[in-house]
Amino acid sequence: MQEQNPLQLAIEELKSMPTVNIKGKAYTQVSTRINAFRQYFPLATIETLLIQNDDYRVVIQSKIKVEGNVVATGYAEEVRGDGNFINATSAVENCETSSIGRALSAFGLAGGEYASSFEVENAVAQQTQNQSQGTTQRQNNPIVQHQQSQSTQNQNYQQSFSPHEFSSLYSLGLQIVEKNQDLIILGDRDTIFNSKDSIKAHSFRWSSQDKHWYRAINQQQAA
Repeated sequence: MQEQNPLQLAIEELKSMPTVNIKGKAYTQVSTRINAFRQYFPLATIETLLIQNDDYRVVIQSKIKVEGNVVATGYAEEVRGDGNFINATSAVENCETSSIGRALSAFGLAGGEYASSFEVENAVAQQTQNQSQGTTQRQNNPIVQHQQSQSTQNQNYQQSFSPHEFSSLYSLGLQIVEKNQDLIILGDRDTIFNSKDSIKAHSFRWSSQDKHWYRAINQQQAA
């Protein structure tokens, strides 16, 4: 039997690694694909080049080199102040992550349908916005109002807090959601583990019982 090359092994590895489900589609985050890349190509490099960075937009190029040879490239562009709160505070980080993700996809590590952690976050935000618009259009219907009231009471996860406070955590590929009276950290397991110091800096604590990082909604960040 012919031995599989490292890229084939990395692609097979991705199939068993965590994904994020958005509208029924499985997205493999950039951080996950980088882990597979590093595992099977430990001597390869990913180089990023900031092509444009001004008050309007950010453009970044990423190159993947194996044994000194460029084998894949990826470009990404982000527009500042485009209504995306992530780009309002972390446009460069967002752009770099997307650029690396596109280079990995060109290399072959797309893992099926793929998106950066920021693209996933944007998709979630878009879903919330669409739901909000639909609610506004139907709010004059008293039956719908009652159904919405019941749905709100049963809703476990919300996002009524300001995301700007946690821009540095979003830039790491993490997500923050509201559950009951606490804020909860969500994300790739390895990303969460490698971001413990940043998570602690935002006054989150580890719950050994629930196996997640949490903090009270109204709690102030540690000085």
